[in-house]
Amino acid sequence: MKLSLRRSQRDAGMLSSKVVFSLDAQILPTEEEQALIRRYKLGKLTVYNSDTAQKHAAATQEALSERSWTGLAKAAMRAGMAALSLRCTIDSLIGGQRIECQEMPELLDAEEAIMEACKNAKRFLDVALTFDGRNEVWEF
Repeated sequence: MKLSLRRSQRDAGMLSSKVVFSLDAQILPTEEEQALIRRYKLGKLTVYNSDTAQKHAAATQEALSERSWTGLAKAAMRAGMAALSLRCTIDSLIGGQRIECQEMPELLDAEEAIMEACKNAKRFLDVALTFDGRNEVWEF
């Protein structure tokens, strides 16, 4: 499995000179890895949620704890907002995904989370290949 990352930046705003940091990420699995991703249904596995998505998810849980019709309405609204926020999955990264942030630390966190998730997915796929009836003996 390969991971392609490309960083870039652009200026945003008409009057102010805000900088928007971008990360284009794409996972490039081999055919064998792609088959295992489908077999074990890893495509929907969430790799990264933006800070905004995490805040909306927490607010959804808080609203649900109110146990009222108002709380339920708030939770539905927050859940909708979370769905519109940035969320990366294995499938979305295979297709290629752009992440844009106004803060460099958030972009670096996203990059790190994607790299760690790719390592974990690769480790999972490597272990999945060992379920072929082989016997492993460990000596301690």
